[in-house]
Amino acid sequence: MAAPAHALVIGEADSAGAFPFGPNAYLGGYYFQQIYSSASFASAIDISQISFYNTATPGGTLNSGAYQIYLSTSTLGVAGFDTTNGVEYPWLDTSWTQVYDGTLPALADGRVDLDLSTTFHYDPNAGSNLVLTVRNATLSSDGTAYLDVDKNVGVTNSRFSAYTYDWNQGLVTGFNVNPVPEPESYALMLAGLGLIGAVARRRIAR
Repeated sequence: MAAPAHALVIGEADSAGAFPFGPNAYLGGYYFQQIYSSASFASAIDISQISFYNTATPGGTLNSGAYQIYLSTSTLGVAGFDTTNGVEYPWLDTSWTQVYDGTLPALADGRVDLDLSTTFHYDPNAGSNLVLTVRNATLSSDGTAYLDVDKNVGVTNSRFSAYTYDWNQGLVTGFNVNPVPEPESYALMLAGLGLIGAVARRRIAR
């Protein structure tokens, strides 16, 4: 599976599924939601692009309708996420950050890359899991492509707004990120710049 540089890929493809961008996706309702365990992230990151993969069942086209995508956090657990009702409903929560609005780009090199309109800062050490929400605004379902999914082993899970269902899997997802430097890294960088400046001043003095 080819991934863009600096992509943190969560999940391993063991099958393929249509939700929420392929055939019959409308059966899940207007909203698809996926959770990612905070343990999958080593440190705080700034998410600027999201990728989904098309390698288990390659080829096809994605739905042509308009989508809105949101990122947020939740203290809900991964394992029972798909059967947990009455929490974080009704859809749409105003605390979510909208990061994408429009039609989907075409599949290329075994994946689809979504450039986000807003960079989302996520800190796994804050005690919450990452949540992705996809709104299929037009209930479009004219695509033929199936995307890679991962069976739930505590890493990711997903659910739909149309009904509570033991889906027990989630899309393999690439978060193309800019790592956030730790405070120690900033200190080392500043010390390095100071040293460079000192050397430069000595050269000028000579």
